[in-house]
Amino acid sequence: MPDTGLASALFPSLSAARAAKQRLVSGGFARNSIDIERHGDGFEVLIHVRDEHREHAESLLARSPITHSLHERGGQAVTAFKDNRLLALGLAGLAGFAVFSLFRRP
Repeated sequence: MPDTGLASALFPSLSAARAAKQRLVSGGFARNSIDIERHGDGFEVLIHVRDEHREHAESLLARSPITHSLHERGGQAVTAFKDNRLLALGLAGLAGFAVFSLFRRP
């Protein structure tokens, strides 16, 4: 049986805690392994993880919603370029031509 532990983070509002839970779910963690508990004026998100996945869970908990969104969109863009190598090559050629045209002006 692998070693398991808890990763947790405190959030000022329930909506921020729910957003963190969603980041964990979109990061591949099971929804039923994540709990949200009230602590004073804030909320704590707890997740039961294996030790080898704890660092990933903690980074998702610490990530801001904006950073997470940019990270996801960037990953989707990279995937799109990998899936459409001809498009990527065409865009790289166009960018190269634009740079060449800028330096060529008198």
